[in-house]
Amino acid sequence: MAALIWNARTQLKSLGGARLHANYMPGASEAMMASVRLTHVVSDADYAAVHSLATSELGPGLASLAEIKRVDDLTGASIWVVRRNDAVTGFLAPLALTEAGVAALADSTFDAANIDEAWVAGLGEPLAGFYCWCYAGKDQVSRGALVLGLRTLIDKHFTDLPFFGRDSTDAGARIMHHLGFFPFDDTPHLFWRCCSLMEPVSC
Repeated sequence: MAALIWNARTQLKSLGGARLHANYMPGASEAMMASVRLTHVVSDADYAAVHSLATSELGPGLASLAEIKRVDDLTGASIWVVRRNDAVTGFLAPLALTEAGVAALADSTFDAANIDEAWVAGLGEPLAGFYCWCYAGKDQVSRGALVLGLRTLIDKHFTDLPFFGRDSTDAGARIMHHLGFFPFDDTPHLFWRCCSLMEPVSC
């Protein structure tokens, strides 16, 4: 009898695919994020601040301002900001994925600068996981708040769902390591974590 290869893909399949989630619903999502002091963008100025912060901290080649707004409109819950003195000082962009989105990540056809509508799930729709699309903070306090927010999503609110990220920057790679992400089989630069499948990570 052939041995079972217990790799990332077989573990992912064991989760059962896309499903509705109580924390990814209108109202519930806002309350969940508010618990870690993150709020949804509310204006064009907020989107512009997010895009400016992303490009200044992470460089070129990211999604355009128009793309950020389009994707957030599709999902209703992709861009969350931290504010200090009423100014946006950081943002977190956890992108809710459909099964098609997860598959695109696994086979390296996922283009983070040009998101296919079929890859993302809107609030109240079945989702198969999250992609850590982007995050950046102007200062250490803001960056700390963002890491805490992401950790809370992974280890408290969506323990049954996989989170994915890419090691696009050295800082991003360090944060993924800190949060307990593992390489996703042989897919280049792709890492993942699912709390229900992996050992707890100490703070």
